[in-house]
Amino acid sequence: MAASISAGATCVAVITDTAKGIKHPLVSYEICPDIAIVDGELAKSMPADITANTGMDALSHDVEAVVAALASTYSDTMALRSIRTIFDTLPQACANGEDMAARQAMHDASCMAGMAFSNAILGIIHSISHQIGGMFGVPHGRANAILMPNVIRFNSRATDKYELMAQELGKETAEEFATEVEKLRQAVGIEDSFKAYGMTPEAWQEKLDAMVANALADPCTGTNPRQPSEEEMKQIFECCFNGEVVTF
Repeated sequence: MAASISAGATCVAVITDTAKGIKHPLVSYEICPDIAIVDGELAKSMPADITANTGMDALSHDVEAVVAALASTYSDTMALRSIRTIFDTLPQACANGEDMAARQAMHDASCMAGMAFSNAILGIIHSISHQIGGMFGVPHGRANAILMPNVIRFNSRATDKYELMAQELGKETAEEFATEVEKLRQAVGIEDSFKAYGMTPEAWQEKLDAMVANALADPCTGTNPRQPSEEEMKQIFECCFNGEVVTF
């Protein structure tokens, strides 16, 4: 077993069962810190790939918090400001780690994202990512970045709140927002599919049914705005493996 605590001011810890390849999220407000040190200097030496992974992880926290079941005016306000900041500064933080203005802005955005999702909770980006990370060791934020555009497309049939996120970027629709996420993902050097990341179809298919079952049972699925069937969940996995667009 291995354990990790989410960064920043959040209410989530994740325990990874390394023998079974399963991540178990634990949610408790007892985990939230009394004080959080949000200092961009702490990330100054972070390599570009880890900067990209953690930045896209923060974006996924925002994107899920806005549409999650417990979202409110307060969590939306933090998440929307964080989204705009991440799009404005993540590429620069990746390109030049010593740009302390970008580092600090990303640190602030990540903290706001954590506070937003601690109040609103998350969705199936994380339900799926927990399984892929546990089974294949894909860095959490990288998996979230690959999953995010297709989950936006899937959920957009059940909520119009992606339009609020699109407006932060000068766009209008959920599809435009998903496309902007894809552009940001590419700009920071993250693949568009798990196949491109390097997974083999044979290994994927061997674990697919177990990952689908565990994702459906993941606590984050309960606060997703659209409840997927087993077949829909499997299709999302498959589209994200192959780099195909979700249209259902």
